[in-house]
Amino acid sequence: MLTAAPPDSYPLLVPAVPSRAELDEFLTRAVAEVIVREELAALLGSGERRLRVKQGFDPTRPNLHIGHAVGLRKLRTLARWGHEIVLIVGDWTTQIGDPTDKDETRPTMSHEQVLENAETYLEQFHKVVPREQSRVVFQSEWYGKFGLRDVIELAGRFTAQQMLAREEFRKRMEKKTPIPIKDLLYPLLQAYDSVAIEADIEMGGTDQLFNILAGRELQAQLGQRPQQVFIVPLLEGLDGEKMSKSKPRTGIWLTDPANDVFGKVMSIDDELMPHYFEWATDLPWAEVKAIDAALAKRELPAKEAKERLAWQITSELHSPAAADEARAAFARQFQQGQAPEDMGAADLEADGEREIPIVDLLVRTEIAKSRTQARQLVEQGGVSVDGSRVNLGSTVPAEGEHVVKVGKRKYTRVRFR
Repeated sequence: MLTAAPPDSYPLLVPAVPSRAELDEFLTRAVAEVIVREELAALLGSGERRLRVKQGFDPTRPNLHIGHAVGLRKLRTLARWGHEIVLIVGDWTTQIGDPTDKDETRPTMSHEQVLENAETYLEQFHKVVPREQSRVVFQSEWYGKFGLRDVIELAGRFTAQQMLAREEFRKRMEKKTPIPIKDLLYPLLQAYDSVAIEADIEMGGTDQLFNILAGRELQAQLGQRPQQVFIVPLLEGLDGEKMSKSKPRTGIWLTDPANDVFGKVMSIDDELMPHYFEWATDLPWAEVKAIDAALAKRELPAKEAKERLAWQITSELHSPAAADEARAAFARQFQQGQAPEDMGAADLEADGEREIPIVDLLVRTEIAKSRTQARQLVEQGGVSVDGSRVNLGSTVPAEGEHVVKVGKRKYTRVRFR
């Protein structure tokens, strides 16, 4: 039978009370939605009791990216204020596969695969969230004791209509794509996580709103205080779409070497810089606003701003010294013309052309074997020219020399005759 501990069984430690300015920034910067904002502000501002804050991760891949760090940075702030952080490794929900933002079912993963991926998560969590004031738990601590009766009782607290109203399921129904029952169970299992640890707050991305609200509803049904819902935005990757564990070539990973972090940030679209400054750095809020305003008024060159951004993110993931070296290495490669030792070369005839489309360039230099492959490389966000990521509409001046990079390490110097 599903049970919940009484609502008053919380830690008695008294946390610090943030200033009004600190609380306002916390509830404003890198925030998509808060439910219920006034209640959460009152809880954090009163300092009456230590709150238990939850965020879950499904180890479908072995690494985390800086998009995950948007929420982790919020957790770090809450830990600094004295609240308890619980990082949940979804060793059971990963085996089902989160249906969020998918119009087809995900393949089932073995428990062995999940645990192998989860091993790498633990150190990565603590690159952002300090070990003190936080603990990592696996869902198997409670689901390992679940029986069929528990599953049936949990499923009985929600309706099929509630699940099927979700957009991703609606799309499947319209396409007549099968919806396995296991996919409908995913939100219920994530919801019960909140009951199992008696969460006061759950942190998650915009794609997790339905699941987190289900946790809030289930807590209320079982006599717990409904958790506050803290939703952060989803950071875009190198392809301009949301950063995802399923798209490793377009992400900036917490495990990336400093040079790779710096180079990847330098390759994002200029339009994404405001998001990266606000969501992916610890720069003071006033400085972020000043940079955004200067970029909007074109008072700050985009290249200068992006170098500042790349240095900041690299510094936070590694160290200021590592960021300095990464910046110098980037300058040697792309600004001072010093090629890596393994850089290939290709000579092309300009043939009177002023510019050449990027797809044509990749094929004519034999960087890509076909136009189809060239388009795929560009669409995946893995191609940059002279340090700037390109898209299918990009062209390259048919004169002088250019450094073309594909993926992390393949460089080609293209010379026009």
